[in-house]
Amino acid sequence: VGKFVQLISTFLGGFLIAFTKGWLLSLIMLSGIPPVVLDGVILAWVISKISSHGQKAYHEVSTIVGQTVGSIRM
Repeated sequence: VGKFVQLISTFLGGFLIAFTKGWLLSLIMLSGIPPVVLDGVILAWVISKISSHGQKAYHEVSTIVGQTVGSIRM
């Protein structure tokens, strides 16, 4: 939580300074934020799907290994 607050305050402070120095360039830079956020959302969604697929595969393999080890008799 502390790192998040630090990053947000740095971001807002940077834009405040940018708006005081050159407001037109700051507005142009501000227009680039939505595509970056959209890319982050898409990336998080893809990583979530890949992770879910990996967890399913891991579960199937662990079931097979458990059955195999359980069926070994000494």
